[in-house]
Amino acid sequence: MNTFSFNRLGIRLALVALGFLPCVTSSRAAVIQNPTLDQPWRYQLVHDSELTDDCPICGRPTILEPMRGKFQLRLLDMTPLFTRYAIENISFTAGGSAHTYLIRGSGTLKIGGEVAVTQEMFLQLNIDDGVTNKLCYFTSSPQPPSRSWPMLDISLDQTNGTFFQQYSLRLAAAPLREIWFSTVSSFTGSDGFVRGGDLLSTTGGIVKRNADLFTSVGAFPPGPDLGLDAIDILPGGEIAFSLGVNITSMTLGPLQHGDLLSNRGRIIRRNQDLLGPFGIMPPAPDVGLDAVHVFDSGEIQFSISSNIFSERLGMFLHPGDLLSSSGQVVRSNQQLLSKFHPPKPLTNDYGLDALYVWPSGEMWFSVGKGFQDESFGAILEGDLLSDQGYIVFRNLELLNAFSPVEDPPSFGLDALYVVTDAIAPAAVPRLGISNLAPTHTARVTWTAGGRVFQVEQAPTPLGPFLPISPIIPDLFYDDFGALTNRPQGYYRVRQW
Repeated sequence: MNTFSFNRLGIRLALVALGFLPCVTSSRAAVIQNPTLDQPWRYQLVHDSELTDDCPICGRPTILEPMRGKFQLRLLDMTPLFTRYAIENISFTAGGSAHTYLIRGSGTLKIGGEVAVTQEMFLQLNIDDGVTNKLCYFTSSPQPPSRSWPMLDISLDQTNGTFFQQYSLRLAAAPLREIWFSTVSSFTGSDGFVRGGDLLSTTGGIVKRNADLFTSVGAFPPGPDLGLDAIDILPGGEIAFSLGVNITSMTLGPLQHGDLLSNRGRIIRRNQDLLGPFGIMPPAPDVGLDAVHVFDSGEIQFSISSNIFSERLGMFLHPGDLLSSSGQVVRSNQQLLSKFHPPKPLTNDYGLDALYVWPSGEMWFSVGKGFQDESFGAILEGDLLSDQGYIVFRNLELLNAFSPVEDPPSFGLDALYVVTDAIAPAAVPRLGISNLAPTHTARVTWTAGGRVFQVEQAPTPLGPFLPISPIIPDLFYDDFGALTNRPQGYYRVRQW
């Protein structure tokens, strides 16, 4: 439920100076176990989703089309045996330019059981295949979940099909709003040139330019791009990152490409400090930092760019291993890829270029070296994989919204962060507002424990509140021209 916090003096001043009433709301992400009654989770379909269009009696070839899109999952009720969810605002598209299916509708999902956990789904969908627009009903048989919660993977069959057209669906989905990432290679997008060190969003926006990151630590190189090898977003919107090359900072001195830096102008951890608990003797040179995930406990899990020997463990550490700042190997490269089938898995190291760890423990990652998988075919170095043994997105799918002019098989994947509702809640943000004259801009500022934020605005305290900003890691947003265009308004900040 939204929580509003008002400061009467602040409101009075805001009315006089700005004509706006500041409004604060928690609007926090639901706890990890479940969506709530009033805060649904947003899901997106991932790589294995598909629509099958069959004609049981006419003998034409079965049409099998990849399917992408989104829906919302909202809690309906919970009993000791079952949990029921509403599936709302379904918007899927299957096929391509030659033949497209538009799919809209809603449904329900039930998970639970007396003896073993099963999942059942019912969907009511309108499917427009370009010729007809049919109301179709789908059900799934009770089946054990094949992916760990909160991931979904369910197959459904149409119950009101005909002899001439029968649909079936596979819905593979994850609770995500956006994926933030960087590429290895630069490219030309529909809106201009994108550098390999820029932090991008799957929505097609640039979250941060590479220059925003390296100048935040006092580095001013002659070129516009120093690469972006690793990233994580910490509480309060602090960006933890590593650069692709060494550089000298005017404020921090020499920076190594394996140092973990902060856009708040500090060094979070030197590369040698990350490796110190492994007993590297003699003290290690910089061995790079290719993937990183920072836990609330302070533990940092990371990968390195080159082999190095750990005296304490009596073994080599490899670029594909996931290491911990506590001095442990969390997963070897072979363990990360244990549900895939690369050639020579016991001897080859395929690298670890990007990492996101879900609260459930599932890991999404990319490898630094592609391989031919006997089940999945070609795995490219920029593909996003799950340690549970499935492809989340192909590299070029991540870049769909940018429409790159260049046409390589992969642009690589160097940094990774997932914006998801499936995280623990943070404390209610505190919000302020100021007038940026003479542009008549309302600057909304906040302090909060979330990692990323979105500003919403409404004409009245009762709403409707609609987003006016993209999802951002910053602690302010400028609503340009707001004081001229609207006589009054209410703001709130969502956080994830």
